[in-house]
Formats: sequence, structure tokens, C-alpha cells
Amino acid sequence: MDFMPKTRKLLQEKGVEFSGGFVTTPICCPSRSSILTGLYVHNHNVHTNNNNCSGAMWRKHFEPHTFGVHLKESGYKTAYFGKYLNEYNGQYVPPGWSHWMGLLRNSRFYNYTLNVNGKKQKFGAKYETDYLSDVITNASLDWISTHLFYTPEQPFLVVLSYPAPHGPEDPAPQYSNLFPEIFTHRTESWNYAPNPDKQWILQHTGKMEPVHVAFTDILHRRRIQTLQSVDDSVHKILTTLRDENQLANSYVIYTSDHGYHLGQFGLIKGKNMPYEFDIRVPFLMRGPGLPKNLTIRKPVANIDIAPTILHMAELEIPDSMDGRSLLDLIALEKNEKKAEMVAPWRDTLLIERGKMPKLKQVRDRWMRQKAKYSKEARLAKECLTGKWSAPCSQSQLWKCYIAEDGRWRIYKCHHRKRNGCDCKVRKKREENQETLIDQFLFEIYVEEMKNSSNWHQGVFDFEKDSQKRMKREKMSICDCEGNFTSIDHPLKDMEKFENELENDLIAYRRAKKQFKNGPHSCSLPQMNCFTHGASHWRTPPLWPEEFGEFCFCQNSNNNTYWCLRTLNSTHNFLYCEFVTEFISYYDLNTDPFQLTNVVYSLDMSTLESLSLQLRLLRKCRGRKECERASSSHWTDLLIKI
Repeated sequence: MDFMPKTRKLLQEKGVEFSGGFVTTPICCPSRSSILTGLYVHNHNVHTNNNNCSGAMWRKHFEPHTFGVHLKESGYKTAYFGKYLNEYNGQYVPPGWSHWMGLLRNSRFYNYTLNVNGKKQKFGAKYETDYLSDVITNASLDWISTHLFYTPEQPFLVVLSYPAPHGPEDPAPQYSNLFPEIFTHRTESWNYAPNPDKQWILQHTGKMEPVHVAFTDILHRRRIQTLQSVDDSVHKILTTLRDENQLANSYVIYTSDHGYHLGQFGLIKGKNMPYEFDIRVPFLMRGPGLPKNLTIRKPVANIDIAPTILHMAELEIPDSMDGRSLLDLIALEKNEKKAEMVAPWRDTLLIERGKMPKLKQVRDRWMRQKAKYSKEARLAKECLTGKWSAPCSQSQLWKCYIAEDGRWRIYKCHHRKRNGCDCKVRKKREENQETLIDQFLFEIYVEEMKNSSNWHQGVFDFEKDSQKRMKREKMSICDCEGNFTSIDHPLKDMEKFENELENDLIAYRRAKKQFKNGPHSCSLPQMNCFTHGASHWRTPPLWPEEFGEFCFCQNSNNNTYWCLRTLNSTHNFLYCEFVTEFISYYDLNTDPFQLTNVVYSLDMSTLESLSLQLRLLRKCRGRKECERASSSHWTDLLIKI
């Protein structure tokens, strides 16, 4: 939103911002299905972008109950423009829409097909007539003006579903030169890898190579550029409503179906993760009776949109919907008299991805995980190999010893030369033991993963060859201090990082020229991988041909999870259980970028309580059950919703 000034001025400053806006599943089709129905994914059963995404079950049981159907049946004129569901094939017009202009399949900006009121219409590659973001805006403006001219008394609902900033991220030509030096995607979690304390996919994802870093920078720039057309569209729509004397009595909601990551935890691009960068979305609203420039922190979600729209239309909200009207939350925040009739707002949301199998008791899972992944267990296992015994040999970097308390400790061997670097023996007192243990285990983990061939970050042969050559090129860079943060965390000195990146890219290009291109493979069992090269983007800014082609595996089938996202005046955490039986807990009050899994700091009673609440939420059906399980008083069965 920092790069959409018109939207901020018209919606954020003139309305309400829900800073705790989330999606309950960070995947396109499941999230869009939740927006349309007000249901959690486990209740509408659209779990992926493939199965049941606009499938037979969806069409029979859930599509007839979207907010569009409710409003049309009550007398509203309804219109839908843009992307619908990923597998929508254009063979029918969904119920609930007086006017329909739906995109077939997934997002595109050019060379796409629309179903316009039952007839398929193909578009080409000319910006002036075919750029989808502008087509959506212009068609909706025409529809609004026509409707107000012929039937001004009839209430109306318009949905504008833009492809931006989704791939292939084609910006309008007039915006393709903007933001050349914008690196706002480089957050604290950017390139923070590997992560042995997180789920399987992040345990097996290392730091990005220089070519991956360059990709995240260009992709971030293209995504921001595409949003300029959306920013223009928001301004045009609201200007038209004002000119037609309709703005004062019109509600406007702005949000997205999921977040996105660009290098966070070493993941080059994508969504699907339960972390803030994928589940948190912008959530803005303005309309009659709503306060201006108000920020509400309480958690709201995509499941709240459908009941909110019904409430705005003064329609009864079905008890079967899992979400609640945001107008109730605003009433609570404004301390209005009618708020006395409204139940307290939730402080927890369910975040889910995939179907839930039966898992073992959380106590057993936690104990087994702690024995395998905790710092003490990993240190003891490594020290018992004998590889790090005293005294230090010339090539030995670490040695283990048992302290007086009977626990393993680590000592750093000091040599005058390390990897060709002339380092003076440090005379100052040894670093804190915790820091040394972290550094030791981190280096061991990285070496193990590289040797095991389980590093899912670029699998083309020429990249492996390039990496070897780049290592030789970088021998002059010495690390005499052995500072753990410089290894495990993203570099804070951006100027130094840019210089090193430029040198790495030069080495990469030199190595690639010496390699004969052969057949490439970009697939691994149970992994979601993609290839990127010069042919992917057809509009500026383009991918430099000299950077070549790379492969990256961005997700895995076992990245299936169910989480509690709690946000209130005292707590701000994410608790997750994975299908692999892995458990994680992040305290965002102290760790806002979710760098460290602190599940081992929880006492057993707290852990079991969280697991029980999660079980209740992932089975809840309807507003009463789901709100009860989401309440801070979820154990009180007498709570009135």
C-alpha cells in the first residue's frame, strides 16, 4: 500500500483500515471461495487451485450461496468483472450476477479470454485495447454509468477482481520504468536461511544465490508497477461515484486473496506459507456512517467479507456462514449503543492448508520433536561423534567438552590462517556460549544439507558448476571474527551487500560461459518447482538474458498445516501443527518477523490448550461454533454469539 497513494487517500484516510487483516488460507482459489461464501476452507472443501476449484461440488453446493446470489435475489443489480476462480473454464455464467465478465482460468494481462454474459471474447496483446486491468476498469465504469442512467433507484453491487500484482506481472507501459531502486521486500526475514527450527520445506531451503536475489528485486519492481493501474482504477471508480452523487451512500471494500513472499526465508517467490508475509493482506473500507482515518487492530479475515456485504444490504446473515460482519466490529470500536447487543469480537483465526488427518497427541509429538530438533539434543548428537574432540587439530574449527554442570559445551579453535585468510588469534574473552552453539549447529546443518543433495535451490547442472567456481572467486573474503549473525541473518550493510552481489554475478556469468548447455530438469518428487528464464516476461522490465535460466522448488506436498493466529491486547502469536507432526510457535510481540520457533519454551498445559483450541476451530461449522472457538473465552460453552 505504500506505493498506492490514491487508494490510501481515498480509502485509508477516508475510511477504516483493519490492520489485522488476514486470509484463512493463502492460496488463490480457496481464499476466493471463502470470500464469496463466508466459509472456512474446511467447510467449502476448495483446498487447492485444482481439485474442486470451480468443480462439480463447488457448483452444486456452494456457488448457489455466494453473496452475489443473496443480493440479486433481494433486488440488487449485480455485476462481476475480472478473475473468478483459477479453474473457471467459461462454460457457464455463475449464479448471482446480472452482468458477468469473468476471466477464463488464471491471471493474465494480455492474450486472454473473457466470458461476457455467456459469450467468450478473446483479447490480444495491444495495450490500448487489451490490458486486462484497464479493461476491467473501463467496463465497470460503463456499467455503473448505464445502470445509474436507466435505473438509478435500484441498488447495485459491483465486484472488480484485478489480476495485479499476480504473475506474469505485466505493468502498463507508462509505469514500466518506475521504482528502479526499491528494495522494500528485503525485510528481516529476507534471505534468512536455512531454518532448521521450521517445517520441512524451510529446513531444506538455503540462502539464495545471486541470480535469485536479482530475480526477487526485479519481480518486486514489476509487482509494484502493475499496482499503479489498480491505484488509478480506484481513483476512477470513486470519482465516477462522486460525479454520479453516489459516493456518499456507497460502501467500498478493498482487499486481496493472499499475501506473497519474495526471498523471505530463502523462498524466491510464492505464497502457501502460514507466515505474516503470506496470510496478512490490506483491508480497507469506507461508506456511509463509517468513521474516517480509523485503524482497527483486531483480527479480521476473508470469511468476514460475505456477511459484511449482506449486513450492508440489510439482509439476514445465514448462521451457516463462519465469518461475521465487520460493521459489528466497527460498532464495538465506536462504542455505539447498539454495540451492547453485539458479542465481543474474536481474537483468534484459523489458518489452514489441506485436509486434516488424525495426529498423535500433541504431548508425544512435542517430546519427539524436542528430542530431535532442540539445541541440546543436536549438540549432544554431534559431540558424541568424536569428530570435535580436544585438542584442536590444525584443520579443526570446533571442539566439544563437558562443563561442570554435565552439559555439552562448544569451544572455537583459533588458528592464524583459515581458508587462506590471515587472522590474528583473538585475545578477548570467548563469545557467549549460546551464540557459539548457534553458530556451530548452523555450520553443521548447512554442511549436512549440501552433502545430502536435499538443497532445493536451483538444480540445473550449470548452476552447480557456477557455484563451485564462485566459491573459488570468493576465497579472498575472510571471516576472522566468526560472527554468527553475519552467517545466519540477512546482511544489514546494504552497500557492502550490493558490492558483493555485483562480484558474485560477474563470477556467475563467467562460469556460465564456460559451461556447455545441456538438457535441464526442474522437477522433484512431491515438490512444486518452477523454471525462470528470459522468455518468461514479455513486457519491460525484462529478465536480463545474461542471467540465464534457473530452477527453484518453492513448495512441497508436506507443507500442510493448521494454525491459530491470535491477536489481542496482550498476545500476538502464531501456533501451527503440520501434517508431518511438526509443531511451531512464534511470539510476534518479541519476534515480529517470525525468525525463531520458540515452541520449546511453552509449558505442557499451554501447549495442550493451544492444540485443543486448534482442533475445535478446524472442525467448526457456522458462525456460532467458529466464533466460540475463536473467542478469548473459548472454553466457556455459555458464551452468547
